[in-house]
Amino acid sequence: AQYEGNPYPRWRRVRRSAAAPSIAHFLRERLPDADLEGIADCPPRILVAGCGTGRHPVATALRFPGSTILAVDLSVTSLAYAKRQTQELAIGNIEYRQADILALASIAERFDSIECTGVLHHLEDPLAGWKILCSLLRPGGVMLIGLYSEIARRHVVRAREFIGARRFAATNDGIRACRAAILEQRDDELLTRVTRGEDFYSLSGCRDLLFHVQEHRFTLPQIALMLERLNLEFIGFEFADGAPAARYRDRYPDDRSATNLAHWHDLEVGAPDTFAAMYQFWVRRRD
Repeated sequence: AQYEGNPYPRWRRVRRSAAAPSIAHFLRERLPDADLEGIADCPPRILVAGCGTGRHPVATALRFPGSTILAVDLSVTSLAYAKRQTQELAIGNIEYRQADILALASIAERFDSIECTGVLHHLEDPLAGWKILCSLLRPGGVMLIGLYSEIARRHVVRAREFIGARRFAATNDGIRACRAAILEQRDDELLTRVTRGEDFYSLSGCRDLLFHVQEHRFTLPQIALMLERLNLEFIGFEFADGAPAARYRDRYPDDRSATNLAHWHDLEVGAPDTFAAMYQFWVRRRD
């Protein structure tokens, strides 16, 4: 119901990255020290689980122009926006379907890569949804996962507490009143930080940021335990810039693959904004 009323994000442009012929080729460029043996080195079949308004699958289609992509979402309104944007950009390798992640176990198809960022942490049971996605991977398949950081979203936690105490409703008027009240809290650094992001200034963005009906946040030790339960191997983080990886290499020069999640947790505790957007990382099945 939230996404039918407030599809998110509303976008017009998408960041383009260098095109790659395969997942293996892309990962070799991004994670040169990772163990990528056995990963398919051919044009991939990709599932984008929880595609929202289409920005994610469009970016993936541009990243892997030889791929074929199945993009699914629960919201019809979001899918309509996604299809319209995809047609305007003349991208022809994405198929959209309405589907619930928790119902995907019934499909027979398997995928070389599954991308699910910003979605699992909104499920009632994130691990259950992630387990279903794992069952859809082909041997040698990989996953790109995005999850909220408990440490990095401390300002959002503070804002949600503020909203609960003031009893702002998740309506247009309630969101507007909430934003006005937060802007008055100039001495509260965490609330002030919320106002620095562009999502704060649109109704759909602010509802997703501060009024989401269900949100889980994680620490890296918790994610490490989930990977063990799902029999997944961590390959590496994906960052918008190279600064976090450089800090990691300076601090842990002996871990060339940068895959020790305990080390990454120590680094994040000392630098709480390392994963300000979310944890975005690649994993593979231990076949």
